[in-house]
Amino acid sequence: MDICKNHVRELLEGIVSQPDKVIAECDIFIHELLKWNARVNLTSIVTPTECWEKHIQDSLLPLPYLQHETSLLDIGSGAGLPSIPLKLCLPEMVITSVDKVRKKINFQNHCKRLLKLKNFNATTVRLEHILCSEKKYAIVTARALASLEELIKLGSPHVEAGGVLLAMKSKVGDEEMERGQIAAEGAAMEFERIIECRLQPSGAERQLIFIRKKETVKL
Repeated sequence: MDICKNHVRELLEGIVSQPDKVIAECDIFIHELLKWNARVNLTSIVTPTECWEKHIQDSLLPLPYLQHETSLLDIGSGAGLPSIPLKLCLPEMVITSVDKVRKKINFQNHCKRLLKLKNFNATTVRLEHILCSEKKYAIVTARALASLEELIKLGSPHVEAGGVLLAMKSKVGDEEMERGQIAAEGAAMEFERIIECRLQPSGAERQLIFIRKKETVKL
């Protein structure tokens, strides 16, 4: 097993009951991603080794903090990242994955059939249109999608009371953080914690930013 795959396996230890099965399924996902990518543009990453670090490992960084959650909405999910790797690790979680690009959702639905994913719904929709939905989720994720301010605007209407908007970012600057905190206050949310991570073996910096929606106050 190569070094990047080993780092993913380390993330699974103690959380996933069948890590070998998940590793094998991630192998299938990567194979299909690169096969499709030869025909339609899904990713700029073109080697399996890079995919293990920059797609799979990156998607699973929040896994230790999500293992007891029941529902997740992944906005701007692209080729199914982080939604599909998280689904492989958390099969009982109900996941909805949305992206505006049809070919990317077509790929996700192909993987859904191939990997027999249950309670996984991938839908083509523009992000601003999902604001019409009344469904709420325990977790709303967005990976490398937009500024914190914009993510809060897009994601907060879908977070249930007490739930979390999880922004998966590279290093966030002070100005973006300040604007995000102002936006959070206006959306009845608050920054709960920021977890600093590094991808291995590259050492690339990542931040997991947890923004919690306040519980309804009863008068």
